[in-house]
Amino acid sequence: MQIAPLVSKHISEVVHGNWTEIYLDDATADITFAEAVALPPGITNSIAMLMHHIGFYNAVVMEWLKGNTTFVDASNGFGVTIHTEDDWQQLRQNVLDSFKTLANAAKDLSNEKLAEFAPAKDDTLYKTLHGTTEHAHYHLGQIVLIKQIIRAAK
Repeated sequence: MQIAPLVSKHISEVVHGNWTEIYLDDATADITFAEAVALPPGITNSIAMLMHHIGFYNAVVMEWLKGNTTFVDASNGFGVTIHTEDDWQQLRQNVLDSFKTLANAAKDLSNEKLAEFAPAKDDTLYKTLHGTTEHAHYHLGQIVLIKQIIRAAK
């Protein structure tokens, strides 16, 4: 049995939906630029920062799939500067597209390739790819909560 198509589907479902009935595309579709950059009291990362971080890690994993070791600086992918609604919409689209790219890269991997260890990691590519979905869902929860906090304060 080839596992890669299932892994690819799992990655795609972060954007388009799965049994959790919450997904990145829908949850972020109505977020405005002002909401994306807002930092409510007690919140350290804006929605835009979280989205950038998710996309950043998807790009890191893409490099690992290519066999490249990547450097993660102190910003850990949270450093993002956007100034307009267009910037926010472009960031959002880039992150959604990063899942499509990752899913496409994963879909044809052999079981042997999935069993290889990611560069500079103690995990297999299989576990790392599943980790991208876990990572995104974790931050998706934060995004949804921040959105609710912002809207409740209006």
